[in-house]
Amino acid sequence: MGLETVIEEVLGRGRVEAEEIRKAAGVDRDRLLAEERLEGERFMSARVRDATIKAERTRIQDLARAELESKKIILAAQKEVLDEVYSRSLQALSSLPDRNEIVRALLNANAADWRAGKVYASPGDADNVRAVAGPNFAGTIDSLGGVVIESGDGTRRNDLRFEALFSDVWRDSVREVAEILWPSK
Repeated sequence: MGLETVIEEVLGRGRVEAEEIRKAAGVDRDRLLAEERLEGERFMSARVRDATIKAERTRIQDLARAELESKKIILAAQKEVLDEVYSRSLQALSSLPDRNEIVRALLNANAADWRAGKVYASPGDADNVRAVAGPNFAGTIDSLGGVVIESGDGTRRNDLRFEALFSDVWRDSVREVAEILWPSK
C-alpha cells in the first residue's frame, strides 16, 4: 500500500465523516428551525389572542360609553321637556278661570291664621283678598296667584302662592308625569 493509497483512504474517510457531519448539522438545523417556527407560531397565536381580547374589551367599553352618552342626551332632552311642561303649567295657573274661588278657599281654610296676622296677595288677587281679609290685607307680593299668610308676631309665614303649591305638587308627582310622557317598556 502506497502513500497515495493511504492518503486517498484518509481523504475518503474524511469526506464520509464530513458528509455525515453535514447531514447531522442539517438535521439539527431543520429541528431547530422547526422548533423556532413552532415557538414563533405560539407567540403569534398568543399575540393575536391578546389583541383580540383587547380589541373586544375596547369595543365593549366604547359601546358602554356610547350607551351612557346616549342616555345622558335622552335624560337631558327629557329634563328639558319636563322643565317646559312645568313652565307652561305654572303659566296656566296665572290664568285659571276659577281663580277667585281658589283664593277664597285658601283664605277660608286658613282663616284662623290670617285673622290674627296679615295676608299678602298677588297683584291679580289683591282686590279679592282685600274684600275678604279687610284690614288684615297687608299688600301685594310678586306672585302668579294665591296668598302668603304671616302670623301676628311675624315669626311664621304660610306660603300659599300658586307657584309654591304647584312646586310641592310637582315634586310629588314628577315621576308620574315622566311615566305618562315616556312609558317604560
